[in-house]
Amino acid sequence: MLETKKIVMQVVHEGRSLSTLLDKLNETERPAIQSLAYATLRNWNRSQALTSKYVSKKPSKEIDVLLTVAAMLIMNQGRAQNQYAVPTIVNEAVKAGGMSPKTRHAQGLINAVLRKVATAVQNNGAPNIQFGLPYPDWWLGRIRKAYPEQWKSICSHQQSLPPLTLRVNQMVNTRADYGLKLEGSGIAYQTIAELAGVPLESAVIIDVPLPVSQLPEFMKGAVSVQDAGAQLAPVLLSPQKGERLLDACAAPGGKTAHLLETIDAKPAELIALEIDADRAKKIEHTLTRLRLLNDQVRVMTGDAGQQDWWDGNLFDKILLDVPCSASGIVRRHPDIVFLRRSEDLERLVKTQRVILENAWAMLKNGGTLLYLTCSIFPEEGEEQIARFVKDHPNALRLEAPGQLLPSEYHDGFFYGLLKKHQP
Repeated sequence: MLETKKIVMQVVHEGRSLSTLLDKLNETERPAIQSLAYATLRNWNRSQALTSKYVSKKPSKEIDVLLTVAAMLIMNQGRAQNQYAVPTIVNEAVKAGGMSPKTRHAQGLINAVLRKVATAVQNNGAPNIQFGLPYPDWWLGRIRKAYPEQWKSICSHQQSLPPLTLRVNQMVNTRADYGLKLEGSGIAYQTIAELAGVPLESAVIIDVPLPVSQLPEFMKGAVSVQDAGAQLAPVLLSPQKGERLLDACAAPGGKTAHLLETIDAKPAELIALEIDADRAKKIEHTLTRLRLLNDQVRVMTGDAGQQDWWDGNLFDKILLDVPCSASGIVRRHPDIVFLRRSEDLERLVKTQRVILENAWAMLKNGGTLLYLTCSIFPEEGEEQIARFVKDHPNALRLEAPGQLLPSEYHDGFFYGLLKKHQP
């Protein structure tokens, strides 16, 4: 609880990325703290509404966050990974309060508030809050305007736990073969045959999520964790042996790996480009685990909006997974709702436009470019591509799913496929 409080404090009050903070934890403590932190953020509104009923004035940030973590546990007592008795949760929260000089004086308050919270939950007196995540007004306004019939469903899906979705490495196993290995390990699963009319040959959802270390041959590169919506990219781009490929903004390398698995790792050249050197190392780690690094694959550190890294040779195909608001993957990254500001969207749209223009100049005539975001805001998807096609007579828009909205089986993504041709 104490360590979770520290991390949630940094997300909510300092604007720090949850994944960055979790990456600093050791492998022993990370799973429990990650589970607590994710659940706390997803249930923030409900926990806050519940605890605020029993404090006469707003407590300090440290006390407030600790109460919120504990209230979340009380509300979710008895569910998966939370079999602690309510008195135990209360006692541990009081102990955690005593371990920090900023909350030590409030142990009595913590005990009293949480006992009242527990009684309210037991008597079904918890406030009826529509969404656990504190969506900003500007966020909800954009969603409601863009999707007047679906906005509630979108937000509801983003409250839920994401499925554990795998991508079977077709260079190692067919999906059917890997399914037999899962069955042999007693792991129940289902397959996703297609999405938005696009066939998927590698997507598998594990019925009950479990640590990847328990998956058959995970460390040998048999499978990777990847949302089903993200698995559309190589199918749409359709890379072929002998082509020169660019995967721009490539970290952490999942789509790079999928491209290589799709073409049996035999491009003439594939450049995986990433602006951040530390994140570029993650691409190398991903490709190393999957045994996909070879002389034809290069991981480079560079800005996709610049050309100072480019040798001037045009690409046959480009995958452009541009920086975006990440509004489509809130289910997997609930801290996004806390971190994102309305002014970020305008800045991101400009950055996307610069990267798209720059990549277009690197594409061969007759080549294809797949523009991809994990956003559900139209400014970053449909409006961006429609504007680009209007401004570029040599851009032909090909069939692609366009906007995918979050559902039970996948997150939210936008796909725009363009072919470069002489007007």
